[in-house]
Amino acid sequence: MARNPETICAIDLGTHRCCCVIAAIRGPRDLDVLGIGTRKTEGIRKGMIVNLEALVGSIRGAVELAEEMANRQVDSVVATVPAAQVRSFTSRGVVTISGRDRVVTRKDLERVLETVRSVQIPPGQSILHILPQEYSLDGQGEIQDPVGMTGQRLEASAHVVTVPRQAAQHVVAAINRADVEVESLVFPLLAGAEAVLTPEEREQGVFLVDIGGGTTDVALWERGAPWFTTSIPIAGDLVTNDISIGLRTPVPDAENVKRTWGSALPPEDEDDDVTLEVPGVGDGKTKLVGRSLLTQIIAPRVQEIFELVRARLDQAGIATRARAGAVLVGGTANLDGIVETAEEILGMPVRVGIPAGFGGLVDDIRAPSFATPVGLARWELVEGRRHRVQELRGRKRGRLFGGLLRSVSGWMGELF
Repeated sequence: MARNPETICAIDLGTHRCCCVIAAIRGPRDLDVLGIGTRKTEGIRKGMIVNLEALVGSIRGAVELAEEMANRQVDSVVATVPAAQVRSFTSRGVVTISGRDRVVTRKDLERVLETVRSVQIPPGQSILHILPQEYSLDGQGEIQDPVGMTGQRLEASAHVVTVPRQAAQHVVAAINRADVEVESLVFPLLAGAEAVLTPEEREQGVFLVDIGGGTTDVALWERGAPWFTTSIPIAGDLVTNDISIGLRTPVPDAENVKRTWGSALPPEDEDDDVTLEVPGVGDGKTKLVGRSLLTQIIAPRVQEIFELVRARLDQAGIATRARAGAVLVGGTANLDGIVETAEEILGMPVRVGIPAGFGGLVDDIRAPSFATPVGLARWELVEGRRHRVQELRGRKRGRLFGGLLRSVSGWMGELF
């Protein structure tokens, strides 16, 4: 297989699906998707790793499929961490601008973000990301980039994302055992945003809602930066289980029925109801059920998901901050009628997020379920490499600026 340094490999470790994407760099933000490999995820349940060796097999299988399609050999990857284990909060830092002219430089931005990084976090946690939100210079707030401005006191507000050190160790160990090195770990919602959110939506305020198999993850973007994230342990798996119980059909068949015929809204005309053949449990004999019955099973659970999302937003006091509405991604976002249900409960415009701005295998990624894996490749191109360069500079200055990425080798030492 060919080796090409101008490619990026990304792995999304979802509850249901392990997806590997190989993409070629063709511009500062532009990628051509060359290969896609998906395997059923073994070893993750509700966003938690429960069987490391099983997960290794899923990763290896997905990577091999992507390598074969792209005719590229993967040496290193950027990967997601299970969102259910991620926590986040906003922190502030402050520094004094030195120098005779008091002009803010990039080094000053690095210094003020280092003070943010020094915030105390719970034992056992590691910092995954420091995401600048806005700056303040001598009391003037809401500055997006203060470089070149003059002042004495520079403050920064940043969104701090943390992950349990043990959970990150397990992700790194699983990928390494699949014979691939880990370049960095990324919060899944950051990756999804790169694939489906427009600059206008990020500026005006938008909720990204990722409805996967085990969890529903939500983030608020406003003024170009993330301000809030949360994870709810109810998602597509419970919809599938409801169908399995309600129709007395095996779970794999319930998943197929959901994907093929699932809807969160009943048909407008009862005469349009469709009769479905559903395998039974045990003897496997099929039975006939109306699609309307399937909808009666699905709709309450989908409504519950969005009611829980709305409750979290109300609790945080941010439900009215997304002027651009909400964007849905994840496999469950494919359900018919889910947009209408979300709009009614959330009280805002809602759309399904389809990855945009990519070349190559465009038709293969035109689904909300591919937002995270292809967005992860773009995150690495646009943000990941720049962040690692900044952290390398910090280490050369002898400061404790490495955070999570600096700790990867240390985790492996602890594991083995």
